[in-house]
Amino acid sequence: MSAQVSIREQLARRMAGEIALSEHPGQAMRIWRERFRLPQIVLAEFLNISPSVISDYESGRRKSPGTSTIRRFVMALLTLDERNGGQVIAAFARLMDVSLVDLNIVLAMSDFSAPVTCGEFCKRLKCEILSGKSLLNRQIYGYTLVDVERAVRELSSDAFLKLFGATTERCLIFTKVSTGRAPMIAIKSQEFKPVLVVFHGVTEVDRLAIELSEQMKIPLGVSKISSIDTLIKELQTVKPA
Repeated sequence: MSAQVSIREQLARRMAGEIALSEHPGQAMRIWRERFRLPQIVLAEFLNISPSVISDYESGRRKSPGTSTIRRFVMALLTLDERNGGQVIAAFARLMDVSLVDLNIVLAMSDFSAPVTCGEFCKRLKCEILSGKSLLNRQIYGYTLVDVERAVRELSSDAFLKLFGATTERCLIFTKVSTGRAPMIAIKSQEFKPVLVVFHGVTEVDRLAIELSEQMKIPLGVSKISSIDTLIKELQTVKPA
């Protein structure tokens, strides 16, 4: 079995499991469709159904989908992404890299059952907003907390860049940050970028980091929460309204 097939199957199981186990499976379907950046009409055409059917599932007007429907939905998202170059699958593959967790480089990550605005998320993390205040109404679907100090020390330059490009519709939180220059340069080099960036444990942010966030139109905040443990505990309580 090739690595690509294995990654595809792992992601398929994750997607199907989240939809099947969700209290609101239609809402979970919508979140995954939006993560793959596919309009309802494109997905409906591939599945040979009316866009209204997908809309009914996502809004909860149609009863919860069965196993076969979930499977068709998941396979359609993956197949359409592969036809478009497989960029979303590749991004999630990097995000699911277990070795990063084993090295304690990714300290915490989670996906939300429904989106949270950047503004709400920053408020929970007691953030000072350095740039992008007008963009805080954007929505995120999860977060990844990265130990920058360990990432720089233990990852190759290629893995370092891939880690920061492994985000889709999420917030990247960097702790043990010196100036913020390195992570923002890494983000700029990647095609897939986070919706929001938060620094933790930094005393003074490099002006270049702020300028890069402005260029990329990514809101940048600095969390004033004192310790990593407290930060992680607060992250674990973040839930959609």
